[in-house]
Order: sequence, then structure tokens, then C-alpha cells
Amino acid sequence: MDKIVNAVKNFISENHIEGKVLCALSGGCDSVVLLHVLSILNVDCIAIHLNHNWRGEQSQRDEDFSRKYSEKLGIKFYCEKLGADVKKTENDAREARYKFFENCVGKFNANAVFLAHNKDDNAQTVLYRIIKGTGIKGLCAIPKKRGIFCRPLLEISRDEIEQYAKSAGLDYVFDSSNDDIKYKRNLIRKEIMPLLEQINPHAQEALLSLANLAKLQYETVSSVLNDVKKNVIKDGKINLSKFLGLDYALKLELVNDFLGKYLKYRDFLRIKTFVEFMENNYSNKIKKSLNKDFFLEISDGYAFLSPVRQHVNNEFIRVDKPGIYVFGSKIVEIKKACKGVDLKKPGVNYLNLDFNSDLILRTRRAGDVFSPFGLKSGKMKLKDYLINKKIPRQERENLVLLANNDEILCILGVQISQKAAVEDICSCYEVKISERTCQIKS
Repeated sequence: MDKIVNAVKNFISENHIEGKVLCALSGGCDSVVLLHVLSILNVDCIAIHLNHNWRGEQSQRDEDFSRKYSEKLGIKFYCEKLGADVKKTENDAREARYKFFENCVGKFNANAVFLAHNKDDNAQTVLYRIIKGTGIKGLCAIPKKRGIFCRPLLEISRDEIEQYAKSAGLDYVFDSSNDDIKYKRNLIRKEIMPLLEQINPHAQEALLSLANLAKLQYETVSSVLNDVKKNVIKDGKINLSKFLGLDYALKLELVNDFLGKYLKYRDFLRIKTFVEFMENNYSNKIKKSLNKDFFLEISDGYAFLSPVRQHVNNEFIRVDKPGIYVFGSKIVEIKKACKGVDLKKPGVNYLNLDFNSDLILRTRRAGDVFSPFGLKSGKMKLKDYLINKKIPRQERENLVLLANNDEILCILGVQISQKAAVEDICSCYEVKISERTCQIKS
């Protein structure tokens, strides 16, 4: 038991996780043990449960068990139920879960979501990605921490987790769908992994060793890729004359990096298709669909993203305290700044904030004006500022603004307003914007 408790305790300490966290509780052994450990460590925690509503009485049983177990531990419990319109596929279920997790982060102003993935899950994920046709990045497997999502049990085996539950006298439920091999991950766990272990009894460790080696190699690839991007990509556009001169492997990596987060599915063949599209049409004016929102467009010797349709987004979210806010495809984290600020952090701005004012997160609107930092007096049209900064048209529509009513205080990840400039460290806040990770597939 001590090994698992110490693993979670050290994870929290090493990643400087403070304040309220969420624990995804399915009612299964892994999540039951994780919530138990968080309770032992006196972590300020809320258990969250998504009833997929797929298995009738069994789904309701899991919800009821999770609620009672949380109450027994003295931990707040929150649950939602999926509608009948959600497709009963692994991918749709995963997307629904992560959307639920991110909505809960905003609802409860939490700082992290703890997930109970274990060592066995990680090895099986590597194998699954190999079978699907992944690259080096996909071989890196599941990260212990990515954004708000934390997996402190990733180096703990399923057997060790079950032994913990037995020693602590913990009950848990069994999901009958885990035995259904029509789901690919179940097939891998129940039939393919045992076959591999007939060839190599340490197949799981071999897969994890491959993942660790891939991580080291991908660090080198990333370093080279960053240099290539500086030369080939400018203002959000790929210079095709320079792109065509790259080695084929670098073309694949560049396109994977450039388009990856916009593709619902991506493997070697999909990325290869887009590389060939750019090679074969570099002198044409043409578009190729990425998803329901974007095209990959080629024009005047450049490849870039273009929106399927322009739309006016009048949505906004009120910001009344520090915390994590989910806004469309972005996650915005606001916290008190440390004494030593790092102005080179990507996606981070530092500014004075007054939470007693009418702070909101929103997208840009017609007629918006902005007073960029350094402009001591006067204002300029936001549109003109973005054009002067050479921010690509397709990116402007997705920028998130932090505003006090109509007064723009910050273009998140880009620039703060002169009116929000830091004068007093006591009222200085760090504001970080990042992509919602559930949209990123490897």
C-alpha cells in the first residue's frame, strides 16, 4: 500500500499541484483505489462520475456505488448522464468523458483532473498505436501529466492496484463491457497481450521500454523540427518552395505537427495523404477538408488553414476569481503570479486584474479597439493591430480575449493592454491559455 500512496504523494509534490482537484471515478478498481489514496492524503477533492447510460441497470449500479463510496469517504460527488444520442463507440465515449471532465474543471474551479490509468493501460496503448500505424510521437504513450490531466498511477501495475484494494478492504464494481472483445482495447488486453507474452514473458516491460526510448528520440526530433519550422513556417503559413526541399521524414513530422490537432484521426497514411496533397498542388489554388471547421488551403505558393465558414461568436464566460476556465477549444488558467515571473513562457501573460470588475472571456467583436502595451495613449482597431502583428486570418477568429466589459485587457497568448500593465506585484496574475487536450489524438 505504501508504494501507491507514496507514488501519488510524490506526483502531487513534484508537479506542485495545489487547491481543489477532481478525481474521475468509474467505480472500478483503479479509480476506487486512487480516490482512497487522495482521501488518505487529505487532498481537497471532488469525485466526478459520467454515467454513459449504455448498460441499463448496470450503468445505474455503477453510479449508485460511486456516489455511496464517495459519501463513505466524506468526499463530494458529482454525476452527469449521457444522452441517448451519443454513439456507442470507444472514440465517442472517450470524447464525451473528456468534455465532461473539462466542463467540471470550470464548474468547480478545479486545478487538475486525476485519472486512474495504470502501467498495464500504458503498455496496451503503445501496442494499440503500433497496430493503428503511429509515429514516434504516438509511441511515447500516455503522459503522466498533460495540461490539467494527471495520471499518478501510470507506473503502478494492475496487480499492485488490486492488491491495494484487497489489503484496504475496498469494494468495487466490474464493468461487464470490459469483457467484450468487440472493443479493440479489450481485445488487446484479453487476447493479444497474452499471445505476445508467449513469445516474450516480459512483453509489457518491452513495450514500455520502447515508449521510453521513443520519448528520448522524440526530444531530438522536436529540436530539429523547431528549427525547420522557423525556416519553413511564417505567419501561420507553410512556404511550399522550402517545404518541397525537406527530407521526406521531416515533411511528415512537419505536417503532423501543423495539422495534428485539427484531425480527428491521424496515422501515417492520413498524414502521408496531406504531404502528397501539398507536393502535388504547390502551384495551384486548391482546398482539402480537414474537419467540419477547417480546410487546408494552398494559394500563392503557401499552405495554410482556412475556416469552412465565418461565424459570429457572441459567447462569453464570466471570470470572478482565479482558477481554470474552459472556453470553446481552449483552457484558460488564471493564478496568482510568483515573485519571479517568466516573460518567455509560451501562451502566458502577466497582468493586473480586479475580480470585482466585470471580467469576461470572449472572442473578438466588430468594432473592438485595443490599447497594446507600450502605447502610452490612444487606441487602435483590434483588427489593425492583429494585421500589423501578422497573425493569420484563420487564427484571428479563434483568439480569446480577457476583457472588462468592452475594454480588452489581454489578447491571451499574444499581448496585454497598457491598461492592464503590472504596477503592483500584489495584484499581478499569470494567465495561461492552452488547447483542450481531449481534441488532440496521437
